[in-house]
Amino acid sequence: MDTPLRVLLVEDSELDARLILRELKRGGYGPSHERVHTPEGMADILARQAYDVVLCDHSMPRFDSLSALRILKERGLDLPFILVSGSIGETIVAEVMRAGAHDYVLKSDLQRLVPAIERALRDLDERRERRRAEIALKESEERFALAVQGSRDGLWDWNLVTGGAYYSERFKDILGCRDGALRDSIESFLSLIHEEDRDYVASALRGHLERRDPYDVEFRRRTDAGELRWLCSRGQALWDDEGRATRMAGSLSDITARKQAEATLLDKLDIIERQQEAIRELSTPIIEVWDGVITMPVFGAVDEHRAEQMMDVLLHAVVRTRCRSAIIDLTGADVIDHRTGDHVMRLVRAVELLGARGIVVGIRAEVAQTIVSLGVDLSRIITLANLRDALVHCMGSAAPPSPRR
Repeated sequence: MDTPLRVLLVEDSELDARLILRELKRGGYGPSHERVHTPEGMADILARQAYDVVLCDHSMPRFDSLSALRILKERGLDLPFILVSGSIGETIVAEVMRAGAHDYVLKSDLQRLVPAIERALRDLDERRERRRAEIALKESEERFALAVQGSRDGLWDWNLVTGGAYYSERFKDILGCRDGALRDSIESFLSLIHEEDRDYVASALRGHLERRDPYDVEFRRRTDAGELRWLCSRGQALWDDEGRATRMAGSLSDITARKQAEATLLDKLDIIERQQEAIRELSTPIIEVWDGVITMPVFGAVDEHRAEQMMDVLLHAVVRTRCRSAIIDLTGADVIDHRTGDHVMRLVRAVELLGARGIVVGIRAEVAQTIVSLGVDLSRIITLANLRDALVHCMGSAAPPSPRR
């Protein structure tokens, strides 16, 4: 199947035009064409029709190849322009070629025409591809420039083959270094990192380049003005087919404000924790009555969270004081329900697991009725009326046995 080819013939001889078209058909093309031989005719047809190639005679009564080339340039058209003429001097050929013609074929040697067209079309494809690449590169460079200008981060790009480096102006501003302090090398950047963090950053870089670990590090930098800054560096490398890193690029961010906010938050959390500890101590006080005996007065309601606090405080006190007896005083408890009874029993069992004796006091009459009605079994633990009875009980238990008679 013939290859379509749109041909503009700039030729005043109809016979020569037929010979040219016949040669194109012999070469495997199916040409569609227009023939012009005046500047007005060429300008008009180019305004209305697109072409793949221009085949132009050099000399016509009112027109020539140099004028035809000027018309193409005025319209910004990049088309293969092949001079197809009779015998003309080398000087004229050279002039036409310098003006922009892509090839020259003698009418007496038309077998060269098809190869010349194919070569010119290949060159055109290459030129167009090169222009597309140049446009894409320019757009990419413009996007990069806009990103650099608009970003609050600094950008860096290392050539790991040559050891060279690029650092944006914002990168240098974030580092807070004087002009000339940062040279275009990786080593220069590492030398500006806080000495306590330098090995860590270098190790993270090696991990990324050698094992492809993610590179996302935070480190300190003491600026030339003496300010301590927290910085975050992220990057990604490229590796060749043999697994060698050839390039690495990334960003640098100033995270000083975030680090300061985190430190402030940690301070506040520490204060809150200390306050909560003080509240726990106030809500579940431990009183060391005498050596080996402690008591924990219980006030208010006892829910799940409060019971956990009581458990934690009481067990720590048993371990700390090495007491023999721990008295749980319910005199100030507002409400005793089934769940509260379970909590009390768990407290006593936990105390006994530590080798001490758990005693419950202060169960009022109405509380006792509630416990009985709820079916809470307190029969396995020591329950006494009040703290005084519990202390007497502890004293009696601690007294040495009477000698036998």
